[in-house]
Amino acid sequence: MEREKLEQIEQFIIDLFRGRKITKLLVREIFASGVNYTSSDLARALAELEKKWRLVVRYTEEGNDWVRLTPEGARSAGLDERKTNAIRGRLPHPPKSAP
Repeated sequence: MEREKLEQIEQFIIDLFRGRKITKLLVREIFASGVNYTSSDLARALAELEKKWRLVVRYTEEGNDWVRLTPEGARSAGLDERKTNAIRGRLPHPPKSAP
């Protein structure tokens, strides 16, 4: 995928958080909202946001797949990062190695 398109999709995902003023989203909501993008493109963008930029953390809780902004991600989205700091110890760390 070309870098410009990937950056556009990454921004789309961050804008979802910003627009809803939340720091946690179900993965299926991201895929349902991205009607202009393929599922594989959204998956690549989520992986970049998590592994390269460390703006999100993906995890499963009670059978649901979630994406939560890290404190850096909350700042990037212009949201109150205190919401993410309160649960930092309960979430897995973003991967240490980038692909």
